[in-house]
Amino acid sequence: MNRSRLRILIRNFSIEVLIYTVLVVAYFFLVLEFLGEPLQKLFDRSLILYAFISLFLIVAQGVVLEFVTSFLISQLGLDRLD
Repeated sequence: MNRSRLRILIRNFSIEVLIYTVLVVAYFFLVLEFLGEPLQKLFDRSLILYAFISLFLIVAQGVVLEFVTSFLISQLGLDRLD
């Protein structure tokens, strides 16, 4: 791999990490704001249901994060090493 391709790869990776960071921080504050209290109540009432809901939220977050990030990267043209 030559030097310019490596530089492009590192740049693309850095931009992707930045996108992931922004999306994860935004997701954290949205969940904290809108789901914090309902999840706390669910935790107090039914620990098993809370566990299943939490697992669902983790999987859903991963799927949505991957979809949004892939979309943004393709729109920015960062998925190609021409």
